[in-house]
Amino acid sequence: MKKIFLKNTFALPLSIIVPVYNTGPYLDRCIKSILNQTFKDYELIIVDDASTDNSLEILKKYKETDDRIKIIHLEINKGPGGARNIGIDNVEGEYIGFVDSDDYIDERFFELLMKNSYDNDIVVGHITKGTNISENYIKIKHTRWAIYDKIWKKSFIKNNNIRFNEFKRHGGDDTEFNRVANKFRPKILKLPDEGIYYYYKRRTGSVMNYSNKRLRNFDRIAKKENLMNEKNINNTKELR
Repeated sequence: MKKIFLKNTFALPLSIIVPVYNTGPYLDRCIKSILNQTFKDYELIIVDDASTDNSLEILKKYKETDDRIKIIHLEINKGPGGARNIGIDNVEGEYIGFVDSDDYIDERFFELLMKNSYDNDIVVGHITKGTNISENYIKIKHTRWAIYDKIWKKSFIKNNNIRFNEFKRHGGDDTEFNRVANKFRPKILKLPDEGIYYYYKRRTGSVMNYSNKRLRNFDRIAKKENLMNEKNINNTKELR
């Protein structure tokens, strides 16, 4: 039986915001990874940013099975920053987490962050970069650009009016969000690596629109790093 961590509070502890735009092929993987979290006390706010594929139909299917899911459908595309801002305007949780609809997370990801929240403004976990070509990935140390490897205290975000730049539609809005947040001297806790990750997936057709050649090159680098890590682990076992 899975152990489930629930924060003991009268307020809703966590809101998870997922902006969606034409990511139908990846939505099942993303949403299932959130619904399978060992931390169960959250709301899932999914902002459909005027998708033209079958994304909204997929979202409605999940909404019928889980009342923690809230769907906000936009008639006009606002970009990822605008969609996240609308999500922030509608959160009820004490903390906010962000997941992109083409990424996914380990099942204990939010449990680990929430049990270390205390009175911190930001709790930082760990993120990996990979592609949809394979399961190879590169571990990234605590980042200054990512919003996904963190939970953010809602009162800190709202009291300081920290927003995503809606004019940055091709990347960089997450980096700017971090930079603006750090101006207000937040109380930050950086967690050690416990092998629990956010999986950031590079792909063609995303906001960053990586080329197939660039993705293949990255996957080769990730594969080489994974093999080296496995070799180091095996060598350590032999020494014991």
